[in-house]
Amino acid sequence: MAADPPPSAGPESGAIPPPPQWWADPAGKAEPADPAEPADPLFSPHQQTWKRESLLRELAACREELASMRALLNDLPQIFEGKFETRLEPLLEQKQRLLEGNQGLREQLRQLQPAAEAVAGQLMPAADPPAPPSNRRQAWGRSLRHAFGLDDRQRF
Repeated sequence: MAADPPPSAGPESGAIPPPPQWWADPAGKAEPADPAEPADPLFSPHQQTWKRESLLRELAACREELASMRALLNDLPQIFEGKFETRLEPLLEQKQRLLEGNQGLREQLRQLQPAAEAVAGQLMPAADPPAPPSNRRQAWGRSLRHAFGLDDRQRF
């Protein structure tokens, strides 16, 4: 045990007494460990070295996996865009074939109509023009709400 401080070093004199022995170091510095004593008494120094190397190998493997996952994450937009274009291509070709077939049928219809009665779009009206972008966006929102079972009154 430490000796009691002299009476002149008490709280009355304004000097700060030393902390008790059980008090932790406020800077977080622990007293240096005895080098002869192992850091972990459960494992021998050889086991500690092996465990440390094993953890370092596992850390390196995790870092490699993280780097590959990040690279894949960066490539995802291009992957999905490629898949979308691959699936869209046959649909665009089919649309083009249908438009060409439609145009051919319209030409045949015009040739078959008598010249005096020919009125544009009398037997078959022209295709509806596409909706303006704002109406398409609203229709898309209504479709999504309907698909998920939500209506305009239900909001999160």
